[in-house]
Amino acid sequence: MCRKLIAMVIGCSLLAGCSFTWDTQPKKPDVEKGFVDAKLQGLTDSAAYHDTVAEQGWIEGLRFMRVRGYGLVAGLGDRGSSECPEQIRDRLVQEMYKRTEFTGPGLKPARITPEQIIDDADTAVVLVEGQIPAAAQTGDTFDVTVRALPGTQTVSLEGGRLYTADLHIFREVGSGSVIEGQTLATADGAIFINPFDKADDERIQLSAREGMVIGGGKVSTPRRLRFVLTRPSFQRVRHISNKINARFPELRKVAEATTPSYIELRVPAEFADDPFHFLALVRHLYLPERPGFLEDRTRKLADEIVDPDAPHPDIALAWEGIGRTVLPTVQKLYTDSHEHARFYAAVTGLRLGDDVAVEVLSAAAHDEASAYRLTAIEELGRARKSFRAAGELRELLNDSDPRIRVEAYEALLARGDVTIRSEPVGENNFTLDQVPSAAGNLIYVRRTGAQRMVLFGTALTCPAPVYYRDPSDMITISAQAGDEQLTLVRRTNFGHRQSPPLAGPTDLPELIHMLGDDPVATSDTDVHGLALGYSTITRTVADLSSGGFINADFMLQTASVEEMFGPLKPGGRPESEPISLSRAESGP
Repeated sequence: MCRKLIAMVIGCSLLAGCSFTWDTQPKKPDVEKGFVDAKLQGLTDSAAYHDTVAEQGWIEGLRFMRVRGYGLVAGLGDRGSSECPEQIRDRLVQEMYKRTEFTGPGLKPARITPEQIIDDADTAVVLVEGQIPAAAQTGDTFDVTVRALPGTQTVSLEGGRLYTADLHIFREVGSGSVIEGQTLATADGAIFINPFDKADDERIQLSAREGMVIGGGKVSTPRRLRFVLTRPSFQRVRHISNKINARFPELRKVAEATTPSYIELRVPAEFADDPFHFLALVRHLYLPERPGFLEDRTRKLADEIVDPDAPHPDIALAWEGIGRTVLPTVQKLYTDSHEHARFYAAVTGLRLGDDVAVEVLSAAAHDEASAYRLTAIEELGRARKSFRAAGELRELLNDSDPRIRVEAYEALLARGDVTIRSEPVGENNFTLDQVPSAAGNLIYVRRTGAQRMVLFGTALTCPAPVYYRDPSDMITISAQAGDEQLTLVRRTNFGHRQSPPLAGPTDLPELIHMLGDDPVATSDTDVHGLALGYSTITRTVADLSSGGFINADFMLQTASVEEMFGPLKPGGRPESEPISLSRAESGP
């Protein structure tokens, strides 16, 4: 996650009794590996880089892979369109016939066909696009965008659901034309329309015709990862692959030298949730095997880390790559007078299983003046086996700063912590998380990765009196002063039919369940579950909060925590992040 790797090569090593000299001036990498040189100028003197795997080449396969396809959104009532270019229509029909929704044993001749579905105003053909993350493996998910085709009369995609669509790698060849290749992923799920991106009437129409399926993309073909040597050599690839396999031992080899130029890489099971950490460690492994080398390098890194301008995250990675033998050295730095030195020493210690390091990281996470607060929370979240780390994160749920509460929640969620009570809303709608917090009530809504609505605090309610009607006229919520229940009226997309008045709870978690659960009715007026979508409920809850009808603040996830809450305090030197080779620096 830091942007500091370097580009020189020195030293020598022995391999199977045969000596050879490492190249001192490797060829400058270009294109995909160009970020190595561009981001590492001025850092060539670091002991965290010299004699490492990183000196010998670069990792190939770190670009985001753009994919696209065409799909069908259903559930639009009369707001869809049957318009579709013939070429796209023919291909879409063929793809739909391959799906189990339209084929299989026992089909009756009268069953609805893909052609009939496309011709219905309840549906719309859409362009589906996404970016498969670097190092993604089969089954990994990613967000996709959906857009109504230009020139069609589709009014809105709100409330719709994308049928399974194939996503292909593609290349633009000019004049709006593309060449499509292999199918690498599929996409399906409920459409999320940003309920707050509506500045004027023209924008309302535009935003309603585009949306996203949060976590709707699913990788079907794993991304290939391999280390590429700047100067091919059978000796080097064997030596480097042996080093990698020794550091990450598994029955199936993690590194396989296939040619003098390439080493195929496989992400170990231990790093399945964080492949970038694994790749960063690979780059920071030391290659020399002479006696005393690692002990000497450990001491040099300790001398270097006190320098404010040193690549601190890289030093932590280099130590981690060496292993637990560095613990006596890094433990001495836990009380160093330099915050950066004690922080990254503790990062190393915790990653290597030293629970004492939790105290150092916890102090940074609780310190309002520390530039390392968010990184400390992230590191505490990584320490899945540490009960002390879990306890510190639970305390941070009570922090007065909402960004800290949110980050502590995300860290605990990644750990599967029992503090978070998770319940599905509807069969395929979203997840409602309830999180104890003494710092005030807060509603936090994700819009990337997964559809999750999070309630911080206790006794969140929507009491009488209240009157609310959402902008798309999908739901009306009202109650007179003194009423013990809310009155809900649901309108559908199909013929704009309206339900009779329905009794609803004032308890917010129960109300959210009623709004989003699948319909269950014992009578016309005893209905539980109104099947409203995630984006509609998000807008409803946000409006009720801003109107003072719910006793909680509202927060929508944005692209980053910095964007959501503003810059961290204090200013000055930016917070370094815990690992190099982050998603942000992983190639063009």
